[in-house]
Amino acid sequence: MSTSTDNNASITQESGPSAAVQDIQKKIVVRTADGEVFNLKEEVAMEIDIIKTFFQEDSISYETVMPLPNVEGWEMVKVIEYCTKHVELKHKVDGYKERKAFQALFVQNLSTKSLLALTNTANYLEVKYLLDFLCQAVSEQIKNKDVDYVRELFGVENDFNDEEYEQVKAEAPWAHENLNNDLH
Repeated sequence: MSTSTDNNASITQESGPSAAVQDIQKKIVVRTADGEVFNLKEEVAMEIDIIKTFFQEDSISYETVMPLPNVEGWEMVKVIEYCTKHVELKHKVDGYKERKAFQALFVQNLSTKSLLALTNTANYLEVKYLLDFLCQAVSEQIKNKDVDYVRELFGVENDFNDEEYEQVKAEAPWAHENLNNDLH
């Protein structure tokens, strides 16, 4: 069992199913697609709408391990980190600057592809405030990027032939100026 602690909130990962309650606060246990098991504090877990719905609306026992077949362990670690900070900051009156600093650090070392994966995860888990933030972060990372880079990133095929593409470039030259060709 490995345990990591961030921002006074604990995330416990185990390799096997275990729903042991380690303190008075209720824990909710989830298992990711790659088999990682997480014990989440109830307050943090209820920030994730798919978990909230599973346990509250479906009247499932908290001893049940909830499967998350569309989420990888590393993604769940990041979601828990963000939701934990959100819970902490929503009780502060002046948490705006602290939230902005946290958000900058949160995405600092993530590639655009990792941000896209987390965006899909936030959408699947129905964490709207995280989804909104990640969409903004992705848009910042693709700003001033070449059209071919954006197509490749999102897996969009070019449906223009060379002549049509050149015509579009001629009609909107401003869209093809000052582009950053850095593929990060």
